[in-house]
Amino acid sequence: MTGALAHFAIERDGENYRLQLVLEDGAVLNIIATFEQLDLLGEEIDRRLDADQDLPTPEF
Repeated sequence: MTGALAHFAIERDGENYRLQLVLEDGAVLNIIATFEQLDLLGEEIDRRLDADQDLPTPEF
């Protein structure tokens, strides 16, 4: 089952960062990530959004 994202936050946690994902049903997922991991995540999100920008909108 896939939950819909309601909110997210990124905060510094010592030498790392805490990524908090909150789903619409109230479930919370806290992830500790390094700067390098968040940087790679950001790059991948940018690549995916750029690739999807020219695609037609899917019908659900």
